[in-house]
Amino acid sequence: MSSERRCQRCNDVIPPERVEALPDTEVCIKCSQSIGGEYKLEVVPGSLGKSSSLKKNYGTFSLKKTRKRIIPLADKPSPE
Repeated sequence: MSSERRCQRCNDVIPPERVEALPDTEVCIKCSQSIGGEYKLEVVPGSLGKSSSLKKNYGTFSLKKTRKRIIPLADKPSPE
């Protein structure tokens, strides 16, 4: 497949098993755990139908997946 991939946060090598399971991953497991995952998930309610209709569908929803901004460890400001 491809050569090794480096974590965008700590620059360590991302294990090939992680890349195989999550092909679009940009961070290693350790960094993913410390930042709370690579993505922000938001529940978006589905269409509730026409405003004048009595038939409404309250059970539909979708997930909006947005990639979090990854700040490399070297660029993080030190706590004072």
